[in-house]
Amino acid sequence: MQSIFDTLLSFILMLMGFIVAAVAFVEVAARAVLSSIGIHGQFQTVLLLCLLCALIVVAFRIFGRLLAVLLTAAFVVYLLHALLGISHNIPVKENAPEKVITL
Repeated sequence: MQSIFDTLLSFILMLMGFIVAAVAFVEVAARAVLSSIGIHGQFQTVLLLCLLCALIVVAFRIFGRLLAVLLTAAFVVYLLHALLGISHNIPVKENAPEKVITL
């Protein structure tokens, strides 16, 4: 159960990393194009902010359903894990007896 949950979370993180990398690539390319045609300063920042908002909307329209499915599956696995009451088998290290130095 834990491996399924970990796999789903890794897919979600991989998808988010892919989206962020694509947005960063487009932003760097757009910044270079704007600089080459002579647009600098605050106007460039405003244009890049508008581009970022558009890229976020496009990313959610493209990957929104996949992300929703992955998140729903992760929540269902987590809920089943909580309802079934499967305990974690984490080994507990016993404390070694303290050594006392007497003088």
